Amino acid sequence: MTEKKNAHTTRSTGVNAKATATKAKETTEKAKDTAGKAETTAKSAAAGAATTAAHTAHVAADKAQVAAGKAVATGRAVAAEAPKKAAAAAGSAWMMIKARKVLAAVAGAGAAAAGATTAIVLRRRAARRRGPLARLTGGRLGS
Repeated sequence: MTEKKNAHTTRSTGVNAKATATKAKETTEKAKDTAGKAETTAKSAAAGAATTAAHTAHVAADKAQVAAGKAVATGRAVAAEAPKKAAAAAGSAWMMIKARKVLAAVAGAGAAAAGATTAIVLRRRAARRRGPLARLTGGRLGS
């Protein structure tokens, strides 16, 4: 009976070993399939990343070229306008130098007119402050 048990145990162990081997084979195949899918996914992701990086670099280069073009155009415009502005300022300064005598005369006349106006206004204010008796006597009485 012990031999029967051993024979039966040996047979069931052999069957279990075959089943385990078959499952291990299936698991290995599934692992290979999964690894293949992962490899394919990684390759496609790398290709997509490379394409995106190339596109981004191209767009950045285009934007840099446009910005450089604008900077050059602005620089040219400033360089073209600077001599004109300098000539206009120099012309104005030359006109002031040539007309300095006229400007000095006008400034002197303006100062004289302001002084005369001030004197007239002060005299009138002083005359208004006098009372009727002071005005009648020329300021001698009733100040």
